Amino acid sequence: MELVDEFPPVGESEIEDSQKFIVELLGVVLASTLTWALFRIATSGIIDDPGSISFNLSYMVLAPVVFLGPMMYYWTKHRGEEGLPVRILLDGSPQETFTQRFFLSMAAIGFSITLFHLLLELISQLIILNSGIYGDTEFNLSWMEKTNSFVAYIVLVITQLTVVATVEEIFFRGFVQDQLSRVLQTWQSVLISAGVFAMTHLPIAIFVLEIEGYQLITSLINWFGYGLMAGYLYHITRNIWVVVFWHGIWNVTVSTVSWSFMVMKFPNPEFESFVWILQAVSINAIVIASIFMMRDYLSRFGRLQGDVVES
Repeated sequence: MELVDEFPPVGESEIEDSQKFIVELLGVVLASTLTWALFRIATSGIIDDPGSISFNLSYMVLAPVVFLGPMMYYWTKHRGEEGLPVRILLDGSPQETFTQRFFLSMAAIGFSITLFHLLLELISQLIILNSGIYGDTEFNLSWMEKTNSFVAYIVLVITQLTVVATVEEIFFRGFVQDQLSRVLQTWQSVLISAGVFAMTHLPIAIFVLEIEGYQLITSLINWFGYGLMAGYLYHITRNIWVVVFWHGIWNVTVSTVSWSFMVMKFPNPEFESFVWILQAVSINAIVIASIFMMRDYLSRFGRLQGDVVES
């Protein structure tokens, strides 16, 4: 299905050299990523974990500056463009955009994909961990485990819904992917933006969270998989708020409900790595395939105005 794009990427200035333009975009990403990574590394012993009030307040203040600041400087000063590099009002009016139907549609899409994804993860983990390779297992369900108080949880929810999801989606999908699509094919812009999104998590994952081994590989697969899903969903809906709501709902959900397993034995390390890497690839492939199969419905439900024209 090809979409007649009612909402093409924003930008009026002519792109004279496409390769230079791509390098400039990636340079903006690199500058923002390194700045944020250095901040997280430098403050890893000062600011508490991501579920704390101090961390979320620092994110509220600094993340918009670190990511959206360089983006807007490049956009207005270097490119000479006006306004934002991403369309946030589909018809130019806040009153007409942020309607009751808008919130219901965005929430329905976000919760549906989130719950489907989490259900697949839970079922696959239950199958693997009860297959016998880990011996006897004990399932534990946790609630609000990532925060140490109700106040901290509320701050986390507000941060995830209003800042984290909004900043990251505007930056990676609304800016990077959209601007790349001005000089590349759609699949290329989605692929590159997903890869960039995944790679920007690596410095913090390695130096702050100290993730290693197959867990680092599966995390990278999940970040890249999410980037593909969000990029494609944004492409078919041309509505940045679809992925903002989904991103926020996902982050809040996994910060609220989690589970773990107590196991009695561990299999061969190489075999264990293979199993969990295969699981990560399979889960992401199933969710991406599901979004693709539901593309007609999602495009109509997510665009909020008019019908999608097929050609």
